[in-house]
Amino acid sequence: MKPVSSTQDLEPTFVSSGAFRVAGNIRLSHFCHIRNPRRKGYVENPMHPHKNLFVTQAMWRVASLAWRGNENPPITRNPLLGAVMGLVVGLYTLQAQTPPTSMKVTSETGPMIDSTRDTIAKWVETKQLISKEKSEWISGKDILSERVRLAEAETAAVKDKLKEIELAVAEAQKKRDELSAENEKLKATGDKAKIRIVALETQLRPLLKMFPDPLKEKLKPILARFPEDSEKSTASLAERLQNVLGLVDQANAFNSAITSVKELRTFPDGTRAEVTTVYLGLAQAYYTNSEGTLAGVGHPGPDGWVWKPENAQGKKILMAVHMLEGKEKVATFIDLPVKIQ
Repeated sequence: MKPVSSTQDLEPTFVSSGAFRVAGNIRLSHFCHIRNPRRKGYVENPMHPHKNLFVTQAMWRVASLAWRGNENPPITRNPLLGAVMGLVVGLYTLQAQTPPTSMKVTSETGPMIDSTRDTIAKWVETKQLISKEKSEWISGKDILSERVRLAEAETAAVKDKLKEIELAVAEAQKKRDELSAENEKLKATGDKAKIRIVALETQLRPLLKMFPDPLKEKLKPILARFPEDSEKSTASLAERLQNVLGLVDQANAFNSAITSVKELRTFPDGTRAEVTTVYLGLAQAYYTNSEGTLAGVGHPGPDGWVWKPENAQGKKILMAVHMLEGKEKVATFIDLPVKIQ
């Protein structure tokens, strides 16, 4: 492209929008070149070849910032650019109106040129800083984006874990409620069982005295754990129930059988002899010595078994003992005294 041939009568004119253009054939374009309406295309270098016009490429780039984005944007939007553009236009006008041979740096133009140079240098420095900041921002943005991505992934994982924990807590709470309800039922059942066990212990306690000696000997471990006062017992309900069931079970077994035992008995005259005692359950008992000369009948009483001598029944009781032991071959009926309460 050829440069513009003439800049005569070029004079900056300000329009109402705040933008400016050069009157005549040359005006600033959107792309900060000099556009010649009478010629096609744009002049790549606006520096006039015949005039020492102080309008550099950097100045036109400054001007481009004022036009970028709008047809006629107001320069007043950027005070710094407005000032630079004002200086550029002033110098351009001054150079256009002054013959080439008379272009001199005077006391009036010198400070303006120095100020323009300083302003442009600061602008270039500012652009460099902006470019550096942009570069650092792009690099930092990538790092921050990666950190954000990792944080979001970690947040999602934590949320999933929290959901699992919430489900586990809800399930645990449901199980806890079920166990609590079951515990309340067991507690109520335990209270009822305690009342029942206390009642059974109260009923069994006077009957223990009526147990015969062979049965008491067999129940000795259980009787040692049997509480004397049910209300003050520190044993567990399970242990106390086991004691009650053991006593009842052994008492029923003894009461359902005929039991024959050897024992030493003390008689009213103070003599002691070995006798054989036959217990018909828990209701009646007979004893006799080996000759049938010492015999008696017993039955349970409130304070223990009561024994009454029945020497006259000695032979019959001895025969019953022999039949029980298998010494009598022939079975027969034997009349024995019985006390019914």
